[in-house]
Amino acid sequence: MIARPIGELALINVASPAYLERNGIPATPADLSEHWVVNYASPSSGRVEDWGWVENGTLSGTPMRGRVSVNGAEAYIACCLAGLGLIQIPVYDVQHHLDAGELVEVMPDYRAAPMPMTLLYPHRQHLSRRLQVFADWLEALLKRKLLS
Repeated sequence: MIARPIGELALINVASPAYLERNGIPATPADLSEHWVVNYASPSSGRVEDWGWVENGTLSGTPMRGRVSVNGAEAYIACCLAGLGLIQIPVYDVQHHLDAGELVEVMPDYRAAPMPMTLLYPHRQHLSRRLQVFADWLEALLKRKLLS
């Protein structure tokens, strides 16, 4: 397989205004012990990831308490909108909720590490023109619309 790195997908920390009104606004990771998250369980492994952030170039994380666990982006966002806790999610998934004031970014200086995006395709000595055109189009589209 050929792995063509495309870029990194920025993740942000968000909560609903109702959640923040009830629980306060976390400013730093030290504040997280007083907060709830919506847990995201990997659909393939069922594992819930720790809450992560990058601070001074170092990746850190902590387990968080949650009232609910989900394994899909739509449910993850819906639970956050309902005020059940904080979430970490790609910006593009919630941009319209941020613009509408339905979600608020918190702890912008303590975001999770961005997710790398890579295009994978079979190794061929002579890459087909169709695949080359598609890969170039997809990379340009993702960089313009989604990637940091």
